[in-house]
Amino acid sequence: MLADLRFALRQLRKSPGFAAVAILTLALGIGANTAIFSAVYALILKPLPFPAPDRLVEIYNTYVKGGVPRASSNVVAYLDYQKNTASYAHVALWSPFQGMYGEDATAERLAGVRTTAEIFDVLGLKPIIGQFFTAENHAPAADKVLVLTQSFWTAHYREDPGVLGKTVRLDGETFTIVGVAPRALEAFNAAQVRFVRPLSWDPATLNPGARHANNPRLFARLKPGVALGTALAEADTLERRHYDAGPPPLREFMDRAGHKIAVASVQLERVQPLRTSLLLLQGGVVLVLLIGCVNVANLLLARANARQSELAIRLALGAGRGAITRQLLLESLLLTTLGTACGLALATAITKAFNLYRAQLMPDALPFTLDGGVLGFTVAIAVGTALLISLAPIVYVLRANLLALIHRSSRGASGGAGVRALSSALIVGQVAVAVILLSGAGLLIHGFIKAVAVHPGFDPSGVIAGVISIPRPHRATDDASRTLRERVVQSAREIPGVSSVALALAMPFQGGMPLNAFTLADDVLPPGSPQPAANRVLVSPAYHETLRLSLVEGRFFEPRDLASTNAGFVVDENFAKKYFPGRSALGGRFSFGGRPEKDSDWPVVIGVVRHVPHRGVYDTSGVPYVYQMIGGRTGTMSVFLRTPRPAADTLAQLREKLRAIDPALALFDTGPLQAAIDSSHSERRAVMLLLVGFAGVALFLSALGLYGVLAYDVAQRTREIGVRGAIGATHAQIVGLIMRQGLWKTAFGLVLGLGGALLLSGYLKTLLYEVSPTDPRAYAAVSALLLVVAALACWLPARRAAKIDPMAALRTE
Repeated sequence: MLADLRFALRQLRKSPGFAAVAILTLALGIGANTAIFSAVYALILKPLPFPAPDRLVEIYNTYVKGGVPRASSNVVAYLDYQKNTASYAHVALWSPFQGMYGEDATAERLAGVRTTAEIFDVLGLKPIIGQFFTAENHAPAADKVLVLTQSFWTAHYREDPGVLGKTVRLDGETFTIVGVAPRALEAFNAAQVRFVRPLSWDPATLNPGARHANNPRLFARLKPGVALGTALAEADTLERRHYDAGPPPLREFMDRAGHKIAVASVQLERVQPLRTSLLLLQGGVVLVLLIGCVNVANLLLARANARQSELAIRLALGAGRGAITRQLLLESLLLTTLGTACGLALATAITKAFNLYRAQLMPDALPFTLDGGVLGFTVAIAVGTALLISLAPIVYVLRANLLALIHRSSRGASGGAGVRALSSALIVGQVAVAVILLSGAGLLIHGFIKAVAVHPGFDPSGVIAGVISIPRPHRATDDASRTLRERVVQSAREIPGVSSVALALAMPFQGGMPLNAFTLADDVLPPGSPQPAANRVLVSPAYHETLRLSLVEGRFFEPRDLASTNAGFVVDENFAKKYFPGRSALGGRFSFGGRPEKDSDWPVVIGVVRHVPHRGVYDTSGVPYVYQMIGGRTGTMSVFLRTPRPAADTLAQLREKLRAIDPALALFDTGPLQAAIDSSHSERRAVMLLLVGFAGVALFLSALGLYGVLAYDVAQRTREIGVRGAIGATHAQIVGLIMRQGLWKTAFGLVLGLGGALLLSGYLKTLLYEVSPTDPRAYAAVSALLLVVAALACWLPARRAAKIDPMAALRTE
């Protein structure tokens, strides 16, 4: 085998062009597969780094009839499950937040988590230094302690053990650092988390109605031997007990909303949103690798055919077919090994690029790495690739009469028809696979174009937006919050060039609006109808003017509404059509929560505006939107300024105005409002661009393979083409002959590929926006593109064939 290996190296050195093309083709396929698999492994396959991770579950609410397939939990349910269940060893609440960490003038906005003390038992964690907080810290007066994450401790404090006992400022309050959590905590949807603080609550707020005030997430660890189905059955029993003990309005709400409790594996739930996209990309790069293998197999087949005399002589000298097969297999393995080495370098670069984008798309996921599991996958790919690319030449060698080839070669015969037939079959398969990839990319492009073209329902041009973090003193009371909002609006209006200023509690196209059930004054919904619910958009009076919402009827909020305790609602068109069909929604009455005691207390609809997809155009829930005046206290608020001036200048002046109000007011996530709309397409854009890139590579490799086969065929048929020219065939006829041969292969592969694409298109359904998986325009565009590229790939060797001098070809033979 060593002798065969040395011979294989000499063979590659003698054919550097062949070696370079084969190695680079394999490197591209293996490298892309390794990079994508690193993401798939990290997010889907790799177990969480906790003891018995299969026993980690999340308990959450579902309101199927209300259009909410997944909602969080609450403190009331947490206390109930903590005291009255036998299936769970520990239960804990988990609520991410953003806080201003450090002194007011230099504070950084960092991600943190409010959680109950049991979370460390749920995850099975021990502190690196210090201690974790306890249940005693859940009281509002005892919750001023922090546990740092290991990454933050390392980066910010350089692993100084003296950090214990230090006091720091968080959101304008003083906290004491009591411990450091191990890095494993960051794998629990918390890659961006820098610190953990106790979740506290006022016991006076624990009423049965708060059981459906979904905010924090509820996690638990199953006891050993308890099955998921058993835990779900116990949860159903608890919820049924709550339902039976509840007042009639609560039971009616639960029936209309279709409330159910769910208990699901944390490992499965955390990857569900990304599962389709990741598996789609993995399938795409597998197809690219398959096309690359076909290309290299065709090269090896042509190479084996060209070496037929050499192989026949070796056979005549006593080498068995097994030895020749081993030689060909070693050459394939050597090519694959070199391709894998280059592919790993490429995978490292792609993985680094992925991690830069991952921070935007999946901020809670840890960076992807080429760890042992990924490298094992790469080795398996390499071995499989070596076997695949060597299959065609080995079959050719085993079936050929090599001794007869010596005599045939001496008579000047060209390559065998069997080799050309096998090469043609490989090309047909290659084209078919490329069509599948191109069709998927075409469908995604069409859907993305339609999504981007959706009118946002307002005019984002000339609007600058940002988010303001509000220190605790300004949200201690409703009056303090109201005063701060008025001062912010007034100060921002003083900035030169600003024509209007508005506030809201969420950014358009970024979600963050609460979904709340409501009660209609004239409830004429038939029995069994879903519970009415809407997304609430809390805004200031100038929101309509600043964003230029399209008013359909009625009016928007005005400054005089600030003094009203019941300013009413502005609803979107979807709300009006759904709950006030066939009539004007103006004057319609409804209330979030239960029915008001007095008939005069019903809020009324004062205006209807054009629909704005605040949760992004991909939200298919159909839940309408209701605009309401901001009231009460809040930790953050979005600010919008309409101005023709550059964003940088305006934002600098806005920061100065905020510092004049209070140095602790922080402004972040700033930029043009159009950027917030564009970012809502980030995930779909990333998947589309990657798949388009893979499809482009597949198209190039297919065209290259088609060109190579035809060029080789022309070279092998030199005498035949010379004879055709000698007996009168024109250049056009020779070009047509070669073109027809190539385009027939392409057409056959195109038909097979379109059939395969139609069969697999259903997997794209969740990623398409208002585009059918069988959209004929996408398939027509893909077919046209492939035929144009194939025609060019065929024309180049056809032109070369037409230039063959008949007399020179006959003399050579």
